[in-house]
Amino acid sequence: MPFKPVHSYTRTRIADVVSDQIRALITSGALLPGQRLPAERNLSEQLNVSRPSLREALIRLESDGFIQAAARSGFVVSDVTAPLVSAPLAALLSQHPTASADVLELRHGLESLATGYAAERATATDLARISEAFNALKTAAIEPKRTRIAEHDAAFHLAIADATHNLALAHVMHGLHELVRESMLTSHRLVDYDNDVEANLLAQHQAIFDAILARDPQRARDAAGAHLDYVSTLYRDRLPRLTKPEATRYPAKNQNPETTP
Repeated sequence: MPFKPVHSYTRTRIADVVSDQIRALITSGALLPGQRLPAERNLSEQLNVSRPSLREALIRLESDGFIQAAARSGFVVSDVTAPLVSAPLAALLSQHPTASADVLELRHGLESLATGYAAERATATDLARISEAFNALKTAAIEPKRTRIAEHDAAFHLAIADATHNLALAHVMHGLHELVRESMLTSHRLVDYDNDVEANLLAQHQAIFDAILARDPQRARDAAGAHLDYVSTLYRDRLPRLTKPEATRYPAKNQNPETTP
């Protein structure tokens, strides 16, 4: 991680220098939304500052909304758009399944753009992260109950967004994470995790993955567009069923944990 030692001879307060450096890493995209900062001892050593000065800087960054406390101690980079956009719309989707078609249109534009840029710009580290995310999705797709498949589906697309090295696009995609995950969850529910359809979806993700590895932007965009066109067909053919009162309860034959209250 590109933290630079802070020189003690500076006349500026050490906490100011530290907070400015971390803020710059976030705004440049070197630190991505959801990314965990190193442990306090490790970070203070990398920056060559005392832990009290580091704590002061972290408190300031948290107050300004750049970072937030993590579940198991420490801090992660904030998703600045999530509280304003993703959470309210995700709640709306849970009450109005037909609104998922609108989210799908949004995804079509964002993900096609992101996939093309990722094919052009992904570093070796980016490709490793995308590969890890795809393998997790692949594993989830072949499990009998397909546990957490929507979560891994969203994570794969977020890894692609991170590889664009477009700060605005990455922050928007991360900010919309819950919204995208809900959209993907709806997609899988629509087909009741049907084996044939899930196999088609996995093959489409494989095509996206292969195009990015081949560094072929046009092929990558075409693969992303074909995938979302396929999902759009599923919405058009199957979503009306969910608008009927008797269909508001999702089929339980697979007992997928994501579909249970």
